[in-house]
Amino acid sequence: MKLPKIKSSIYKKVLGMFGAAGFLITFQACYGTPQNYANIEGIISDNDTQQGVEGLKVNIVSDSDSLSTVTDAQGSFHTGIITNDRNLQITVEDIDGEENGTYNTFNTSVDCKNELITISLNENI
Repeated sequence: MKLPKIKSSIYKKVLGMFGAAGFLITFQACYGTPQNYANIEGIISDNDTQQGVEGLKVNIVSDSDSLSTVTDAQGSFHTGIITNDRNLQITVEDIDGEENGTYNTFNTSVDCKNELITISLNENI
């Protein structure tokens, strides 16, 4: 049975809308609602020597996510975090004991704008 041209174009439009809606629903069900992702990178150095400090645990907390990473041999860290707010809370902890010096826990708040975060710590003597 051949459909009239007018009905055929209406059917195509209706089916096209259902196809697009189905795709969007499937995408959201599989991947969730898109959120903001911020790249966080920084360097933690010794205030006296200006050398990077290895083995420090960096805790990063946003309004919707939290994670931890550890500084490398140059004192660098980098990670990504999901956030809807630009304000991040960062805590730096010395977890390796006296191996790379002894440092007190350090807390700060930063505005994440995908810029390099630099922190200088004083060694406990």
